[in-house]
Parts: sequence; C-alpha cells; structure tokens
Amino acid sequence: MLRQGREVNASPDEPHQFNEGLKMAHNIETFEDGSSAFFSNREVAWHKLGVVTDGAQTAQDALRIAQLDSVVHVSENPVGVDINGTFVQVPNRFITYREHPKTGTTGLGVVGKRYTPIQNSEAFDFLNALADESGAVFETAGSLNNGARVFMTMKFPESMTLGGNDVVDNYIMAVNSHDGTLAFTVAVTPIRAVCTNTVRLALRNAQSKIALRHTIGSGQKVQQARETLNIVWKYQEEFQTQVEDMLSQQFSDNDFKRFIETLVPEPKGKGINIDVSQRQINSVEATRSELMALWYAPTQQNIKGTKWAAYNAVAEYEDWSKPVRDKDNKDIVRAQRIINGGAEVLKTRAQALLV
Repeated sequence: MLRQGREVNASPDEPHQFNEGLKMAHNIETFEDGSSAFFSNREVAWHKLGVVTDGAQTAQDALRIAQLDSVVHVSENPVGVDINGTFVQVPNRFITYREHPKTGTTGLGVVGKRYTPIQNSEAFDFLNALADESGAVFETAGSLNNGARVFMTMKFPESMTLGGNDVVDNYIMAVNSHDGTLAFTVAVTPIRAVCTNTVRLALRNAQSKIALRHTIGSGQKVQQARETLNIVWKYQEEFQTQVEDMLSQQFSDNDFKRFIETLVPEPKGKGINIDVSQRQINSVEATRSELMALWYAPTQQNIKGTKWAAYNAVAEYEDWSKPVRDKDNKDIVRAQRIINGGAEVLKTRAQALLV
C-alpha cells in the first residue's frame, strides 16, 4: 500500500539531504508552498531533494506524488508580441503551456506547427508494463526547468558484481520534454554503487538510448516493453563483457599519468604567436591533479591498478568532482548534468583511449 510521502530538509553537508536555500537556484521545480516536483522511492536519491515514500510504485503513483500529472497544450495562435502598438506574430511558431493546480497556466516552450505534446501520463505509462515484465521498481521522478522536461527512473532488482567484488546497479531513465528540445527517450544507466557514479558506456553493438514511439495503444505496450527489455539485456551483457575486459588489464600509476595527459591535453593558443592564458594552464593542471587524486581514492581500492579503475576515476570526476559555477548548488547541478547527458563527453573520450 502506498504511504504518504514526507519532505526532506537538511544541510547540504549531509549526503542524502538538502537545504532550503537550494530551492531558488537548482532546476528541480519547486512551488510557493515549499513542495517540490520530485519523487524518490524509500530514500532520498542523489538529487538531494524530494518526497520519500515506502513500497513499490506505479508510473501514475510517481507522477501524482511528484505533481507531474498536469496536462500540456499547444496554443491555437502563433507566438506574438506588441511592439510599439503593433502586434507582431512569428508564423508557424506556437507556445506549449500547461495547466497546473499550483502554478496555474504557464508557458513551457516554443514549437513548430506539427508539434504534438506527449502527456506525461501517456509517456510513462508503458513503464508499468516494463516493471511487470522485469520486476524493476520506480525509483525517482522529477520536473526540470519549471515543467519543460520530466524524468523518471526505474531500478532493476538484480545488481551486477564485476570482478568478484565491484557492484553495479542498472537503471532505466526515461525523459520527456514539452518544449520541443527532446524526443521521449529511454536510456540504460549503470551506476557503480561504491561511489554512485554513472558508468554508461557507448558500446559497439548495444544501444544505451532508445527513442520510443510517441503514441502506443494498450495492446502495444507490453510488446514495446519487451523490445525495450531486449535492448537492456543486450546492453547489460556487452557492458559486463567490456568491464570484465577492462578489469583484467593492469594499469600502472605511470600508465594513468600518461592517460590523463592525453585525455586532458595542454592548452593551445589560437595562433602561432598567441600564448595561452595562465588561467587555461591552471585549469588543465587542476583537472589532472583531481583525476590523479581520484585514481588513489578509497572508492577505487577494490578495482585498483586496472583500466576499469582508470575509467571510474574519470566518471567520478565528471559526476561529482568537476567544478561548477553554482557553488551553493553544486550537487544539484551535477545531478542535472547526469540526467541531461552533459556528463558523458569526457567519459566517452576516456573510454576511447582505454578501449
């Protein structure tokens, strides 16, 4: 039975909690009554924000708890504005908007005339079939950018144990947008439990991201869930094979030093006679220093001296150590980068060098 959720409030120094001061700056949507458009199953997720609940959830439960079940519309008339008494419109550009019980009618984005919104209830409903087929449970759901982008994650019941002692959990992360910037997308996201860093790899034959059909009838949902699961199992199999291969290959301190020198090269000027700035040099040195520290970090002890440890040093840097401009809300900013895929660039380069 679903139990009533409870809000989480604490200082940012506590790893599973969050202070009220963050609410104005991060992109998790918050409302005037202090509640947040976020849901987490049983414990606070790495977003450090949300409602904690007990027991298994359906997609509809998650959407309701996270206050994500409002309806999205497209304006009948093109975008327009009054300029010096003259009403000017942009042809074939329309506003998406939603009607929310706490915020009223609010704009979400500007789209073309062929755009058809995918309601959150429709987009995430097929995940119920995915849960039934696999035993996965709903973990989180949340709203970013005042409702323009909505995400939901599910955790698979069984973890992978790599190299005998390194545990990796598998998640499905689904993202829907209402501003025309992203198709409804599902991604497979392995997370290494010891340091909670995402280790999604761009594998040769298995997809880690799947674009789903926008409109599916009830008879197709189970079939689409099975097709998605086939992709998940294929990805997991190839992921495990590649990781085991990286675990079997020794990587010395000198190997890692050469690796990060290639991964984070010396800055170059734009012309022969143009010197790079001291700030650029300092940035490269700071990144290399942080990567080297993570190579020796306790989170790497059970995989120490392997290519897998080298990759995870980079992943941990990208997810949790890379500097961000918003110093007061760094954990929230980093969590958002993971959801939006912004933390994958350096990881992909690292994988190419190691594999």
